[in-house]
Amino acid sequence: MDRSFTLDKSEKLKLRNILSKAKLSTYEYELIVKLLEREPNENEIYMFGAMWSEHCAYKNSKPLLKLFPTTSPKVKILAGPGENAGIIDVEEGIKIAFKIESHNRPTAIEPFQGAATGAGGILRDILTLGARPIAFLNSLSFGSPTDEKSYYLLTNAIAGIGHYGNCTGIPTIGGQLYFDDSYKENPLVNAMCIGLLETENPIPSGAMGIGNPIIYVGSETGKDGLGGAAFASSGLTEKSNKNRPAVQIGDPFLGKLLIEGCLEAFKTGFVVASQDMGAAGLTCAFTEMSAKGEVGFEVNLDLVPTRGKLETHEYLLSESQERMLLVAKQGTQDELIKIFEKHNLPAVVIGKVTDTKLVSIYHHGQKVVEVPPKALTDQAPIYMREAMAPKNTVNILGKPDLEPKKEIIEKLALSILSSDNGCSRAWIYKQFDQEVQLNTILKPGMASAALLRLKKPDGKYSKRGLAVSVDGNPHYVKSNPFLGSQIAVAEAARNIACIGGTALAITNNLNFGNPEKPESFWFLQESVKGIASACRELEIAVTGGNVSLYNEFADGQQILPTPVIGIVGVVEDYQKSPSISFKNAGDNIWLVGETFNEIDCPKLDWNKEKALYEFLIEQINKGYIHSAHDLSENGLLLTLMESVMNSANKSLGAEINLNKDISLRLDSCLIGESQSRALITAAEFMEFESSEKLKIEKIGKVISNSQLIVKLNNNSENSEEIINLSADSMKQANDRHL
Repeated sequence: MDRSFTLDKSEKLKLRNILSKAKLSTYEYELIVKLLEREPNENEIYMFGAMWSEHCAYKNSKPLLKLFPTTSPKVKILAGPGENAGIIDVEEGIKIAFKIESHNRPTAIEPFQGAATGAGGILRDILTLGARPIAFLNSLSFGSPTDEKSYYLLTNAIAGIGHYGNCTGIPTIGGQLYFDDSYKENPLVNAMCIGLLETENPIPSGAMGIGNPIIYVGSETGKDGLGGAAFASSGLTEKSNKNRPAVQIGDPFLGKLLIEGCLEAFKTGFVVASQDMGAAGLTCAFTEMSAKGEVGFEVNLDLVPTRGKLETHEYLLSESQERMLLVAKQGTQDELIKIFEKHNLPAVVIGKVTDTKLVSIYHHGQKVVEVPPKALTDQAPIYMREAMAPKNTVNILGKPDLEPKKEIIEKLALSILSSDNGCSRAWIYKQFDQEVQLNTILKPGMASAALLRLKKPDGKYSKRGLAVSVDGNPHYVKSNPFLGSQIAVAEAARNIACIGGTALAITNNLNFGNPEKPESFWFLQESVKGIASACRELEIAVTGGNVSLYNEFADGQQILPTPVIGIVGVVEDYQKSPSISFKNAGDNIWLVGETFNEIDCPKLDWNKEKALYEFLIEQINKGYIHSAHDLSENGLLLTLMESVMNSANKSLGAEINLNKDISLRLDSCLIGESQSRALITAAEFMEFESSEKLKIEKIGKVISNSQLIVKLNNNSENSEEIINLSADSMKQANDRHL
């Protein structure tokens, strides 16, 4: 290589500024020089900056992520960590792709586009494997809706999610929303997508075949999304609005064309490798595909479709949306391009696969980059950060002991329903198309988890269904990150069991603060250990996910530690899956699981938890359970109120008789959050027996009016009515439009 291709002495004076823009340290620059055995040029520095960001390289978290189990005796894993998404084989020829990822920083700056392109990006992670996206879920965390800025961010993010999903014809079937002041400047948008594999085998991302053409498909490359990967790997400041160019602009209508065009192309068998252009754009696609395939790439940027004039590094760093990079079998490129033209998609050959094991990039007739791809993908520095537990932990879940006075408890009940974290989310999910594609069986608000019917390769529907959910309680994790993260996995699996499903695999999104701060890294470390431990207990695999760190603002305020669990499972007969609403007057109401005096992060007994799953799945499969609802936030009281409100259209309610043990506090009994519990209903003639592992107690009946009546029996013949609320009064409190 000639001398002009390297930085000369005068250019080195600019090095500090370039490294700052690329967000690389001096140490990292010296490592790059060592790997290349020369000084990198400016374009290469920017490429390393993008690929060595936390968002792409996981340089602060990779050692921890190795703790996750990636196999399961319950299911065959076809693709796991390191691929664009996880894929599991659920038999009958049905293969499910799924993944969750964050789009937090872009949402903080430009909420509509930030959230919309979060949905678009995770969609393409599914598509690139050869899977048709069939559902979205999301986990959202924002500051108080009474704060003007937080409300603006929230409403526009929701609009963006709905816009992308509705326009692409993909239903949004579930999600969760948490409010806390720590998210005021750092909102979290975690988008999950589910896909159904339409090719016989997953399309690999590793390139192969010397001489095979490299095809660029989709939208033109522009200046939007510049430096997005690096932006996603740093904290927010007062100056973050200047990073608006790092926010991508989505086009869901083009995204829909990309789905149809790519799937048709994949089915020809001519595509040997595929990668979406998400974080780090062309840089990521070039280097990851060549590194995984242990081949070289030779590409010409002059052939890349563009919007306007771009500098070399802008081609390489742009994160313009709705773009894919394919490697095709030699001689098939013309036929593939015709398929894309039919779908009104730009498609052009921009290079070829070589045997050099180098990525060589040309622009304006000059070689502007030549790097070994594994230096960017596999040889980023890994940092072992110091972990330090905080000196003091605050009991943030403590509840006052209640007096058994009706007016106090009813006021508490209505305040829970109208609170920011307790009020109805219907105003959100009604903005999303929940039934497009006609596969949604249990929609948002209907059950503990969402449920989809599954189409077999022959076009017929299976009697089995796909159960999916997203879960996580950041307050538990703040109180005890190991236990709180275990509970997140347990609750996710519990939600699946409540509709009769067996949990098979998870994807996770780890949203944490600055890993360079020992206390913050300790929360991340303990959370990962907790998730890994829970997955081993339940024999479920982790197939991939996303890490979002540096979630803090200029004043050092960090978000609550927020791991989010996306889970998938299978029900054997979706027609037997219960919702949370009561079915028949006269049915008995049962509380399954034991209640303890717990006012902080509740304990978790895996024997009891697994016994609950086994009971629910067995009894649902037998058709004995008419409704089921897990107990989580605000315990039995909120679960009862939600079940009654969901049954109001049938004019059904509940009359409950609580035989409270004298040692059990009333707050624990009503709003305590003891784990491993569910509320079920069954026909009056059905009887269930407790065991050593699982307490089962008949606590009431379904009644033929829309009331919630709760009577307290303190080991005496006389019972005291402590709640008598109509479904209308509860709905009025709950239907608060934020």
